[in-house]
Amino acid sequence: MISVVVCTYNRSELLSKCLRSLVQQSLNKDLYEVIVADNNSTDDTQKILQEFILKEPNFRSCHEDRKGANHARNAGCRIARGEYIAFIDDDAVAYPDWLSNILEFIERHPEVVVFGGPYDAYSLVHKPTWFPPEYGMLSLGNEERPIKIGAEWVTGTNLIVRKNAFFRVGGFHEKLGSVEKGIFYFGEEIRLLIDFSEHGHTIYYVPTVRVKHLIRTDKMNLKYLLVSGYRMGRNHCLTLNVKRSLLSHLVSLADAGLKALFKILACNKVPIKRKLYYAFYPLFYQTGSIVEYFYLRLHIRNINV
Repeated sequence: MISVVVCTYNRSELLSKCLRSLVQQSLNKDLYEVIVADNNSTDDTQKILQEFILKEPNFRSCHEDRKGANHARNAGCRIARGEYIAFIDDDAVAYPDWLSNILEFIERHPEVVVFGGPYDAYSLVHKPTWFPPEYGMLSLGNEERPIKIGAEWVTGTNLIVRKNAFFRVGGFHEKLGSVEKGIFYFGEEIRLLIDFSEHGHTIYYVPTVRVKHLIRTDKMNLKYLLVSGYRMGRNHCLTLNVKRSLLSHLVSLADAGLKALFKILACNKVPIKRKLYYAFYPLFYQTGSIVEYFYLRLHIRNINV
């Protein structure tokens, strides 16, 4: 009924925790399979996989040489036997009733082809006191409901799609979710939801479908958080499937700059690094967006020449 697809690259220890949580599901093992899509790992991922596959008859794996999470995700989906595909990250841990609650929602709402749920954050070290408390978690409340595309999102950390509908919308956009010539292409999960929405599908939020997601230690760094904003901005138009004028980019950049100034000058008791994150993340995002605008035009001009 359900194929769980886990994309992984060189994180065997975290992958092992994720897979153990999938072994310990309350759902009957005849009703789900687990597919690990190895994105050309060079650590002992294959050893870990073989240990699970030998013990668990509903576990399988596939190999994807092309670098990029979405190449691996799509490869896993192509061999999936389930009517539904449930995505979970290799650094996430599923609660024991995760799959049971997925199936329960499917049985009540067979018309829904895409839905997702919340995730709680966990870390392997103590988080710095300045670190944004909301970072690394997702909650849209306790009500089961459609989400408002553009204002709300669910993510690939905890996302379920009907397989035939997934391939009808083209699967994950393989340009996004990859690294090319030093550019990190993010936003693939948002783009997938937009593709579903543009095909007339309503995306649901299901609060009972819950997992835990790791906040990696290297992310507990102000520079990392701001650079990630810039990288997301570099993919703004591709992620949202929009075209924008230079004027639109400049207005957004100016607006982000003014708001950053107001946040910095605001009198509050927010730790300084957290204040800097709240102030400058949107500015870094808009900077990345305008850089991408000029990069694309220079690239097109060079092709034409």
